[in-house]
Amino acid sequence: MRFFSLPTKILLLTLALMLVLIVLVTSLSLQRLGDSFTEQQTLKRQQVEQHFTQYQLLLQNQQQSWFESFAELTGLQQQSGFSVFTEALQQRYDVLSLYLNIEALWVFTEDSPQAAFASSIFPTELASMVTQTQHEQRPQSRIYCTTHCSNVVSLPVSDQEGNIAVLVSSQTLADVVIALGQALQSEVAIVRLDGAAMTILSATGNLPALEQLALASWQNSSGAQFSLAEIPYFVYHIPLVQQQQQHFAILLLENISSYQAANNAFKWQLIALATLCFVLFAWLTNLLTRRLTSRLLLICNALPMLAENKYRAFRDALPKSAGAMSDEVDQLYDAGQTLSRKLEQLQDNINTQTRELENMAMYDRLTGLANRNMLQYQLKKSIAALTESSALLGLLFLDMDQFKRVNDIRGHEQGDQLLIEASNRLRASLDKTDIICRFGGDEFIVVTEVADIDALTALANRLIAAFRQPMLLGDEEYQLNISIGISSTRNAQLKPDDLVRQADLAMYQAKGKGGNSLHFYSQQMFDDFQNRLALESDLKLALAQQQFTLHLQPKINLANRKLQGLEALLRWHSPARGMVSPDEFIAVLELAHLMIPVGYWVIEQSFRIMVQLQAAGFKDATLAINLSAAQLNDTKLPTFLDGLLQQHQLSAALFELELTESMLANNINETIKSMQRLKSRGFRLAIDDFGTGYSSLSYLRQMPVDTIKIDKSFVFGMLDNQADFDIITSTIAMVRKLGLEVVAEGVETQAQCKTLTQHQCDIGQGYLFSRPIPSDTLIEQLQANLHDNGQWR
Repeated sequence: MRFFSLPTKILLLTLALMLVLIVLVTSLSLQRLGDSFTEQQTLKRQQVEQHFTQYQLLLQNQQQSWFESFAELTGLQQQSGFSVFTEALQQRYDVLSLYLNIEALWVFTEDSPQAAFASSIFPTELASMVTQTQHEQRPQSRIYCTTHCSNVVSLPVSDQEGNIAVLVSSQTLADVVIALGQALQSEVAIVRLDGAAMTILSATGNLPALEQLALASWQNSSGAQFSLAEIPYFVYHIPLVQQQQQHFAILLLENISSYQAANNAFKWQLIALATLCFVLFAWLTNLLTRRLTSRLLLICNALPMLAENKYRAFRDALPKSAGAMSDEVDQLYDAGQTLSRKLEQLQDNINTQTRELENMAMYDRLTGLANRNMLQYQLKKSIAALTESSALLGLLFLDMDQFKRVNDIRGHEQGDQLLIEASNRLRASLDKTDIICRFGGDEFIVVTEVADIDALTALANRLIAAFRQPMLLGDEEYQLNISIGISSTRNAQLKPDDLVRQADLAMYQAKGKGGNSLHFYSQQMFDDFQNRLALESDLKLALAQQQFTLHLQPKINLANRKLQGLEALLRWHSPARGMVSPDEFIAVLELAHLMIPVGYWVIEQSFRIMVQLQAAGFKDATLAINLSAAQLNDTKLPTFLDGLLQQHQLSAALFELELTESMLANNINETIKSMQRLKSRGFRLAIDDFGTGYSSLSYLRQMPVDTIKIDKSFVFGMLDNQADFDIITSTIAMVRKLGLEVVAEGVETQAQCKTLTQHQCDIGQGYLFSRPIPSDTLIEQLQANLHDNGQWR
């Protein structure tokens, strides 16, 4: 590659920039000349328009003043009719033509469409002007062109009786053209363009090739420049009027030879000055940059010494300071001295810093345990070393139960201290050969080699026991148990991520047991997980395609056997799976966060069913709707219910919202507030599956419920199991003591019904009375099962 010194590059770059600058300045100056010429021509055009307007107004005022004076001299306003006035005009017409340059004169009265006086044939195009003058009773003017262009003025005059006559006069514009040429010192003409033909109507002189110039300039309203006989001209036109596809305009031809001569002289002066500046600037730049060459080359030769760690030799090879004439090279000398000393210090610290960075990349900064990077590295090595006869490689996935609540309530600083304590307990419970990793958040992974599965179980139980002891941080005591998922392998082909994923899946199974437990990964677990994902996908499709339906199960008053109400039950008939039991898909709906949209669909359908029941005459029947925990605590639920009540014009007392007892046991205070919001709107509230949860009597007294539903599991065994019988009878007595209504679910035999009635149970629900009825046949089946007296068959 050819060498170019820095001064040479600086010179070339500077000259290029200077050249660009000079070209730009010259171009802008020349453009300014062109703009100045355009402005000048614009001003000239405005002058032409102003002069033409002034001359036109002068002619109009002259004619108007003379005719008004003539009307006064002839005493028109003291006359009846216009005959005397017309005769006077006829007698003086020659005088008017001579002194006022009037070429035609007409008089029109109101009583006749024909002219009372006409010096020539009146153009029909001016008839509207006469009518407008008579209507507005004020002077009018316009330009009218045929073989020449004239200024036509119409003036209203009145006689003694107020009758209006219109005096129309035509005055040629030839004098205006001559006056314009003299005022502007240019050649002026009035031309007519008829298609591609151009005709000169009047002109100030002999205009060379005027017709060709006019045709060309007509395409450019701002004007055009031409050269004729080596003389430059500028030609532009001002439109006058358009009549019958013919255009009439004023054409101005200006000699601009003197302007172009001055313009060309200025251009050459500007170019000469720019060239001189460029040459002088190039010479000065070259002179100033030559001094830098030798000193910069010395620095370039010294720089490779830094790569060879010859810092002292580099400092000795640098060029000395220039003294009083200090420049950028001297600053570069100082920077090189500083750089060489810093590099010496950095070289000593590189190894230490490298070790620290490796540690940060492979270990968790908070706990000091291995992080995911180290886990992947160690797992790859451990799995690659496996054989069929080697020890079993086990992986334990640990998650701290209820840790998120500590972070939310006590803050992340307290949570970090708990994570440090957890890591210390893991170190104390495991061997030094075991790999302990903080996987993320409150999740830890332990990798160990054991003889068999029992050893993994024993290790997991030992860890659970270690975490069962409360953690003390200052004055605070925390009880955070752990859930452990376990996977193991002797397969050297297994991927590390798959082993971690298996343990993670098992850990969620352990959490599903309530936490503080362990669970081993199995293929069945993976299959169940895959099936759940497939079922979840089908449920999303079912919601989108409206595959869900509602079945209604009657609730019968046991005292009088009358229909008390119905309960809406969700059913799903899948095109691929057939009829799917609610026990199979309800839990999946909750896990997939689909309970809220499905629940709102159930509520909306229930309101439509209630409208049908009301129309069919079942005025007193209530409709029970099951609510999920997520839907109960959804802030949009009250507004949604209010909208449906208003839309269907229904009372909230017709609906009973059922909540399971196990759902109420979680976050009881917020649940009571949500129930009170619904109760305040008039809805009835019921506790479903009573006896299977953990509701205490104190909480039950606080809840604004109307109905308690005894779970069907107790009703099934009440005649065979004394404990179930006692639970039912005591529950009925307690609930009635609280003034609430009791519903027994799962009533299937007459014996069960009789026993419940004897112990004053209010309502029964079950197959003894009716199976759930599809919503599309509800009205017909209800009417078929009711006697004339309203009792259930």
